[in-house]
Amino acid sequence: MKFLIASDIHSAISNLEKIIETENFDVLLIAGDLTNFNKDDLLKIDEILSEEGVECYAVHGNCDYEEFLKFDLDSINFIHGRSIKIRDIKIYGVGGSLPTPFGTPSEYPEDYFAELLSKLEFSDSDFNILLSHNPAKGVLDRTKHGENVGSEEIRKRLKNFRIIISGHVHECFGVYRDKIIALNPGPIAWGMFAILEPDEIEIKLKRLKSHKEKSFL
Repeated sequence: MKFLIASDIHSAISNLEKIIETENFDVLLIAGDLTNFNKDDLLKIDEILSEEGVECYAVHGNCDYEEFLKFDLDSINFIHGRSIKIRDIKIYGVGGSLPTPFGTPSEYPEDYFAELLSKLEFSDSDFNILLSHNPAKGVLDRTKHGENVGSEEIRKRLKNFRIIISGHVHECFGVYRDKIIALNPGPIAWGMFAILEPDEIEIKLKRLKSHKEKSFL
């Protein structure tokens, strides 16, 4: 199975459309910030995915409105605060971000994430993936100003997951490998995305314009 991993589209719909048309994948996972505060753009993205027959699971980002979670969409399934199972893979969703200096629509304090994560049930027998907009503290969360803006509450629960997918910090894209594997595919707004094959735990970071890729085994 191949997952197309996307994040931080920020209403760059043409980039997403090109990637959908050119990449071979089974399921699309979006780690938030589908839009730049634009409800119509969410509907346009859903329309494109629906026309292409794309199975999509997503969380909202801090630049998305929480009310998006209540929209009746054809292709995009928001999984904030819950999990879905695809074959033997269980994917857990955590949307939004910690407070930022910009006052964006979906910002939450640490205790919100603590409560949300405490309600999720984990099984050691499942291949667990976290799809989160906000990264864990100290894991692909360093901004260009040298600040680590990840969540302590997410970090406390890293042991529950085989793979962590996050976005939010555009410049901190890449793959982190320690006791867990973490992935920030980079922003679709910059033409960046990734392909994940969980069976082999293979990750390819890709870029739309150059089509250069790097494989992490």
